[in-house]
Amino acid sequence: MSEKAFNLKKVIIIFFVIQLILSFFLYKKVHIGKDAETGKFSVSLVTEYEDLQETINKDIQPDRYIAEEKLPNPEQFTYNSKTIYNIFKKWFGNSAVLNFRLWRMLFFLDIFIILFAFYVRKRIKFIPSKIQLLMETFYLFLEDLVIETLGEKRKRFTAYFVTLFLFIWISNQVAILPIPGISEPTRNLNVPLGLGIMAVLVVHYNAIKKKGLVNYIKGYMEPLVFMLPLNAVGEVSKIISISFRLFGNIFGGAIITVVVSGLTKYIIVPVGLNLFFTMFQGTIQSFVFTMLALTYLSIEIAE
Repeated sequence: MSEKAFNLKKVIIIFFVIQLILSFFLYKKVHIGKDAETGKFSVSLVTEYEDLQETINKDIQPDRYIAEEKLPNPEQFTYNSKTIYNIFKKWFGNSAVLNFRLWRMLFFLDIFIILFAFYVRKRIKFIPSKIQLLMETFYLFLEDLVIETLGEKRKRFTAYFVTLFLFIWISNQVAILPIPGISEPTRNLNVPLGLGIMAVLVVHYNAIKKKGLVNYIKGYMEPLVFMLPLNAVGEVSKIISISFRLFGNIFGGAIITVVVSGLTKYIIVPVGLNLFFTMFQGTIQSFVFTMLALTYLSIEIAE
């Protein structure tokens, strides 16, 4: 056992040494020709630095970067979706490039989820297939959580929370695809904010439906009338909390991946980081968002 641990330690040390050596040489470029200072012919390594902020802007907000650079031909960044881009340009004008990447991703994501739902529905049989077993297990898991939180009579909300989780989870996972123009929609604040507003609206709609409008408004005046503004601010803070939690984790993970990738020149380590932030953290944040939305709803309507 100790020999295996020792061998693993040697492998890790050798790996990082190779990583450092490769990073050192990749930060330099070979200069062959006349030396600027001596005027003599020489062969040397010239240090080449990249502006980290510029790299982050390119990778994290490429469309905004393209627009700010005022490139003469933004259509080259339509990612082989020129027809969709032209529609956006017709609707939003020349600023379409700022929104095109996000809306393109959301469009393809929605189409994928709809087709996937039809596919799973078509595969439902008495003797379940693997995909049916997987989806039934996942659905029943969330259904049990909904029943425990909201009660047996409100298990109809399971479909809503399953859809919410799947949308966020798939949105977080698309970054793992090595395709130009592909990035997590949840990396854009508009998406988590929209999901947060929707989740809170669902909560308050069902609260009014259960309590009645008068009793619902009275709830903001408890325990005293002057607590109304504070209670209202508290409800708005739920939107900010649930949205920025998702956005901050996904956006922060993307920045860390870009920074470390730049430092290591995209050698091995970024692959592990991308898998961690995409698969592990993306799944955790999808579950956290769904559970928070379920908790907010249970506070208002659970018996």
